[in-house]
Amino acid sequence: TPPVEPLSIDEAFLDLAGTERLHGMPPALVLARFAQTVEKELGITVSAGLSYCKFLAKIASDFRKPRGFSVIGEAEAPSFLAGQPVTLIWGVGKALAATLERDGIRTIAQLQRMERGELMRRYGVMGDRLYRLSRGEDDRRVDPGGDAKSVSAETTFDNDIGSLAELVPVLRGLSEKVSARLKKSGTAGRAVV
Repeated sequence: TPPVEPLSIDEAFLDLAGTERLHGMPPALVLARFAQTVEKELGITVSAGLSYCKFLAKIASDFRKPRGFSVIGEAEAPSFLAGQPVTLIWGVGKALAATLERDGIRTIAQLQRMERGELMRRYGVMGDRLYRLSRGEDDRRVDPGGDAKSVSAETTFDNDIGSLAELVPVLRGLSEKVSARLKKSGTAGRAVV
């Protein structure tokens, strides 16, 4: 399996370098088959994004939810990004977006036209980040990190559940799944949420 970096409870980065040699198929096909397998075996849909860096892979995965599959290649990244709002860049929250707006900067294309020095003068260290990410430059590697912080199981109901009697058997089944995973890995939990 490739290195995996959890991003949230339902998202992760996978480093697919070498998968073509290992599986005899390109990363896009490996990822598409993975998504199909997850849906078939677990009953949950997967939205997948493929790119040459984490920043763009995350954008691609968010692009056509649910059950979407998008690829952003290195050649088309600058033109794709140019048409996007600055808020698409990681780290551009409400406060920085408001500052950029006051400075007349609304799109990534506007950032792409600016020099690194100018962005750093205006926005400090974040200016360098704005410069690099607006051009699709992100050299962060997939970092599997340490042990998992949580183990979970979930389901989605077709209709809202109105009674505890309906919910208890489902919760019991989900709890048993989590318990089995913990036993298999030889670990234990400290809290139940």
